[in-house]
Amino acid sequence: MSKRPPLDEHTALLSLVNMLARPSINLYEGWQDEAGIDNTVWTVADPATGVAWTRGPADGYLRAFSTPAANETCRLRSNQAWPFMPDTYGANTILRKSILEFELKLTNVANIDNTLAFFGLSGVLSDRQSQDLIGWALLADALQSLTDDGGAETVNTGFGETLTNWNKLKIEACAGHVKFYLNEVLVADHTTNLPDDPLYVNFFVDTEAGGFAMIEVGIIRCWFEDIP
Repeated sequence: MSKRPPLDEHTALLSLVNMLARPSINLYEGWQDEAGIDNTVWTVADPATGVAWTRGPADGYLRAFSTPAANETCRLRSNQAWPFMPDTYGANTILRKSILEFELKLTNVANIDNTLAFFGLSGVLSDRQSQDLIGWALLADALQSLTDDGGAETVNTGFGETLTNWNKLKIEACAGHVKFYLNEVLVADHTTNLPDDPLYVNFFVDTEAGGFAMIEVGIIRCWFEDIP
């Protein structure tokens, strides 16, 4: 006959079981579902005539990808909003840090409209010209870190990346800061024009008249921490 654990140990075990039973507020997308992109997690907007969003392997990566033709758009957007509140986090909030990271590769970057393309956190139908953004845009076909609060922006660029290669992009929001990492290197730290909103994970590409472009999105993770 097995013995019941001591009271303190039993209470600790019950607490652990209850904690593990809570709904997860973390996102991990590895594109492993052979059935395709999960429409309970993602909403896709396909290009009019180009390659619609799909998933599959390439270069050793599992990824979702789309190829809009000239003058077309495509969007991959999470169905769930995620709280990113760098101007609010503090002693009176349970969450103290929000993190989004993803793998990204672009093809024919010169055909992407820099005024509209956006990769990061935004509203449901937002693009580069919308307000209240945290993410990455393009300037002269190079990455630009971007925070927008009600139309006032902070931006940085000149990171030396090669967008036609796979890159790991990371955004970390904590009290008074939004930090941007490129391949694990801190490249920008924004302390002004920081929105406080529930935001959706959003990948949006608009092509120009020159021809098609391709976006490939690898693993995506979004999670929260209760320490600064």
